[in-house]
Amino acid sequence: MTKLFGILFILTGIFAIAGGLYTWGDGNIFSQTELLTVLIPWADILLTGPLSLLAGYGILNHLNWGRILGLITSGIYIFGSLLVFITIIWNANYSIFLLIPSISGLIIGSSYAALTLKEQTII
Repeated sequence: MTKLFGILFILTGIFAIAGGLYTWGDGNIFSQTELLTVLIPWADILLTGPLSLLAGYGILNHLNWGRILGLITSGIYIFGSLLVFITIIWNANYSIFLLIPSISGLIIGSSYAALTLKEQTII
């Protein structure tokens, strides 16, 4: 299971950076003029993507800080997915290209957090 999450975190990091650079389908991030259009994509480029890559590396190599960074990144995935869901509903733009990444982020973040915290619980 650790290998799967490591790979998922790395892939999510790559897609977060690539998708952010294209403002998730709205064009090149450097050609955008509205702040609200670029907030989430810039957060993906500067924070979520690099943290995902780092967490994936740490998880794949069974490093203690990788698990911790994975939990932090999972929280960002869940929060980011919520922001995207709010934007989708607010703009009534139910594009599959917005729904798939946000649902994936929610599932990966929730699953990793739940499984990691379950392993840490001593009953």
